[in-house]
Amino acid sequence: MTALPQARVAVVDTWLERHQSLKREWRAIGVAEQAHGAAAIGKWQSRLGQMRGTQQALVEAGRWRGGPRTLLAAIDMQYRELAMTAGLAWLLRPDGHHGLGPAVLTGLCKQLGIAADGAGAGVRIALEDQRDETRADLVVYGADWTIVVEAKTFASEQKRQLDRLYDHWRREPGPCFVFLTRGERVPTTAVDSSGHWQELTWQQVAEVALAAANSMAGVAPGVHDYIATLEAYHRV
Repeated sequence: MTALPQARVAVVDTWLERHQSLKREWRAIGVAEQAHGAAAIGKWQSRLGQMRGTQQALVEAGRWRGGPRTLLAAIDMQYRELAMTAGLAWLLRPDGHHGLGPAVLTGLCKQLGIAADGAGAGVRIALEDQRDETRADLVVYGADWTIVVEAKTFASEQKRQLDRLYDHWRREPGPCFVFLTRGERVPTTAVDSSGHWQELTWQQVAEVALAAANSMAGVAPGVHDYIATLEAYHRV
């Protein structure tokens, strides 16, 4: 076997020395980390005790909260489309017991760019409004305008859903088609009706309702719970 040239032998020896040096350094780092970890673990019990004491003090002071943040969440309604849409319909009713008058309806019309002075006059609100095999989640019928809402939380669109809604309600006075979702979401079934749908988020609904609630006194407690539910569970 031919011997390696002396220069190559020197290079190999240098690499081996560096390799051994790196091994020693990594071993020292590993030993140090293990020692540090063992010391930290030894303090866990004491720190957990301190945390429990802090939590208990907050509970006794009434500053600790747990569980669902709103009544709607406590009864598992915060993500249910029918329930949340029914809540919106309740707020939109000008003569409702919510105590807001037409403020939410007026705010929503403004948000959607609908000129609806005296929005509360002669308004009719329909939930689950059905025509043939197509059902609109929410329709607000005004004197010379109509708001058709398809509301989503997590569900996907049904086959041709938005196009079918458009076909059935496009002949209503001043129709405005609204795709209401959690966060921005592109309507995929608005093909023939592309360009006729406005996108709206539940967070924007919360902002409209909150502005109305802050503008008057004597608002029903359910209004605040509904708004808090939207803010807590539909902020994306």
